[in-house]
Amino acid sequence: MKWFNRDKSDDEPKSLSCKYCDMKFEDKERLKRHTRKAHTEKGGDMPKFNPFGT
Repeated sequence: MKWFNRDKSDDEPKSLSCKYCDMKFEDKERLKRHTRKAHTEKGGDMPKFNPFGT
């Protein structure tokens, strides 16, 4: 069913996967921040696992 030209499925969170590890994110900006901090030489302060369990 569409509401204002949007499918109902648009409201469901989409899972975005990191291409370097198995972490998943619902927000594109968080995925970008994770990639920048965890997978570059400058930003190695991120853990190699997802502390939230997803």
